[in-house]
Amino acid sequence: MRWFDAEEHQPFHFESGAAGALLIHGFMGTPAEMRPLGHALAEAGISAHGVLLPGFGPDIERLEAMRARDWIQAAASAWEEVRKKHSPASLIGFSMGGAVALHLAAENPPDRLVLLAPLWRLLSGDWRVRLLPLARYVMRPLRPFEAADFQNPEVRTFFAEAMPGVDLDDPAVQHALRNEVHLSPVTLDELRRVASGAGRAAERVTVPTLVIQGTDDRTVTPADTRRLAARLNGSTALREVPAGHQIVRPEEKAWPTVRDLVVRFTLGGAP
Repeated sequence: MRWFDAEEHQPFHFESGAAGALLIHGFMGTPAEMRPLGHALAEAGISAHGVLLPGFGPDIERLEAMRARDWIQAAASAWEEVRKKHSPASLIGFSMGGAVALHLAAENPPDRLVLLAPLWRLLSGDWRVRLLPLARYVMRPLRPFEAADFQNPEVRTFFAEAMPGVDLDDPAVQHALRNEVHLSPVTLDELRRVASGAGRAAERVTVPTLVIQGTDDRTVTPADTRRLAARLNGSTALREVPAGHQIVRPEEKAWPTVRDLVVRFTLGGAP
């Protein structure tokens, strides 16, 4: 079984104008989830570039070998290229991509920063997260699809995008997905490092920032995002919308609001 083979999971470059933006996807995501927003920005005259972080998409089999610094360095390299080509230049990050964007914004500030459901506290500060630095050496790998309901429409949509053509009704395929797909505790600890570092980096961010958060989000809670917004030291606008975590998906009811807020802010307008 091959993951993320479709072209949509590759980096994208929508050249449109002198202004530019770098879009950073979330954990277990790819540039595909940022493409709709990239298209909206390009239609508004903003050149949009989507980076593929190492260990994700077609590179998923190497995920366990990736470290927090690999994700940050890859995004920093892409950001440097956007900064060279475009002015003004904006950073846009979703979920883990928001955490990565905070690291970049603290070191190489954008003209504007957009954080979409930004991750900075893994599992909302669950006490078990503090054990990950040790648990990464003793925990067995997790099986993320062990209890998956393959009839669930959201599950089927995920696999249709990640593995086009996969037959989820085939018992052999279901068995393989339940038992052969693993998520290493090492990877979870590296995700924790990116998130916690983003919380510290936020205090050094002084640029105009738009933060958008779904009120029904259970992955990144509204309360955590409010705390993060309070750490930012630039002009900050926090907007909460009636949505879950996937606020970058056009299927979400709040998508038109999210899209318009991001485009208007990136163009230099008020959020």
